Amino acid sequence: MQDKLAIAYQDRAFDQVLRIGKAVSNLTRLKIIFILDQGSKSVEEISKAINISVGTTSKNLQILKQVNLVKEEKSKNFVFYALANEQVSQLLMLLTTLAEKTLPEMRCLEKTYDTLPQTEIADLSNQDSATTYVLDLRPTDEFNNVHLPGAHNIPFNEIDFTNLPFSPNQEVMVYCRGRLCGYANLVGNELKARGYMHVSVFNHSVTEWQKEKAKN
Repeated sequence: MQDKLAIAYQDRAFDQVLRIGKAVSNLTRLKIIFILDQGSKSVEEISKAINISVGTTSKNLQILKQVNLVKEEKSKNFVFYALANEQVSQLLMLLTTLAEKTLPEMRCLEKTYDTLPQTEIADLSNQDSATTYVLDLRPTDEFNNVHLPGAHNIPFNEIDFTNLPFSPNQEVMVYCRGRLCGYANLVGNELKARGYMHVSVFNHSVTEWQKEKAKN
């Protein structure tokens, strides 16, 4: 009798865990979590960020909300969405790290893009902010929410390679939304191709930097 009760409990518990697994096993919903890891946004802002319709965005937000992975935040007459708790952000980072460690395809994909010198979180404390131009490619609202020390914001869709506020001989570190983004590498390679000699890429998210900073 006790064995049957324990097995019944296990089955029901695994079913609840499976609900989370089903919610995140979808490209659109993972992208939503990725975008909200940068800060709270409206449905319209999320829709624009991941290039899908507002209706599809709203539908997938409701699925994430049903399992309490996202929450609504109201400001006056506007509704914004945010990650429900810190564990959701940790889940995204864990899945990314797990993919890097277990999937050769993921490592190969990153190597294809990671052709420039990589700046790690531990390197930031030794960086000379007086001589290094730290270029943040994220949208302005994300930059204003939080950014790396000394960073300058030029959103990736607004960058003009013919009119940049730093010289070809200056050290430049480029970053965007982290390992799942890709824009930092693309912009960094374009700078290199245009003769900018000292370009590095920071391929971690600001959230990851904040977590490491909090530990120390």
